[in-house]
Amino acid sequence: MAQVHHAGLSPLDAAAEFGRWSVPGQLDWREWNGEFVARLESTAQTYLLSALAGEALKAIRDGAGYIDQIAARVFADCPPPSAATAALTATFSDAPTDTQSLLAVLSELEALGLARANLT
Repeated sequence: MAQVHHAGLSPLDAAAEFGRWSVPGQLDWREWNGEFVARLESTAQTYLLSALAGEALKAIRDGAGYIDQIAARVFADCPPPSAATAALTATFSDAPTDTQSLLAVLSELEALGLARANLT
């Protein structure tokens, strides 16, 4: 999935253009102590996922199909940043936001065949 940049739209609004996310039916899934492993039956490939990728894939499997739903589930347990963290992040504006990180992870999951955006 190519990242789309639209003038005047937030990354979340631009991501909405990608439609509903889903996982292939032939995806086997395991989670052990916060580590996520996915196996795609059609290719016999097994992947050890980052925590963010695992949580995103889990959210999609649990029915969160649109980017705002996925983000809400993935970041629901994250505490808001402290004032110091917010100031530091503002100083380094090139640092990715949660949404940008999630879009990058979804792009990787799609490239691996573990998730797909249905443009309907």
